[in-house]
Amino acid sequence: MRVPEGVAPPPGLVLIETIVTGCFQVGEGSEILGSPMRLHDIGSQAVLAALDLRPGQTYLDLCAAPGNKTAQALETPLKLAVACDISLPRLQTMPPVCPRVVLNGIDALPFSRSFDRIFIDAPCSGTGTIGRNPEIKWRAQRSELAAFARRQVELIRRALPLLAPGGKLLYATCSLEREESEDVIAQVMAKHPDLQCEGENWRLPGREPGDGFYGAVLVRS
Repeated sequence: MRVPEGVAPPPGLVLIETIVTGCFQVGEGSEILGSPMRLHDIGSQAVLAALDLRPGQTYLDLCAAPGNKTAQALETPLKLAVACDISLPRLQTMPPVCPRVVLNGIDALPFSRSFDRIFIDAPCSGTGTIGRNPEIKWRAQRSELAAFARRQVELIRRALPLLAPGGKLLYATCSLEREESEDVIAQVMAKHPDLQCEGENWRLPGREPGDGFYGAVLVRS
């Protein structure tokens, strides 16, 4: 569960602190209806810290629905945050805490300004979530990875013109497949010599708690 700083959790819950700031395990109770808290996997919460959000920055979330990570980002007092997603129904499940835009991130993006921070939580095979979604073992096909990778590279390509000088772009997936993680970043870096990869991070189920995630931070010089 995500509990923003300064917000009291719903009564009746026993929360257990984790190593991720603001992330708590629910020890007892389950009632969160009517509260500002959402159930949110620890792996998913941990990945956003790599973006190093600072007060007063501008932030673009290109694959935002259902909005958990955008809400987490807004715990930092940002100058502007914009949440985008291809799915209107999924975007509508997100509280109207910032501008929401329905768009396909692989098309030309309708923004005339740049952003200090861009987050792409890209659609992927989801193999890092097999612990919660065991059907993925049968549903996911290796032949699909190339299609996912093409879309992932295109999402980054479309976002890069909006990244401010000195800005950071965080690319993340809940996939454990190299084709959707390191290989995607390698393709992008080969075509954009003005970028630096500030770091890559892997969360592996069983080694770290929660879902598996990959994240890479790209910095524009």
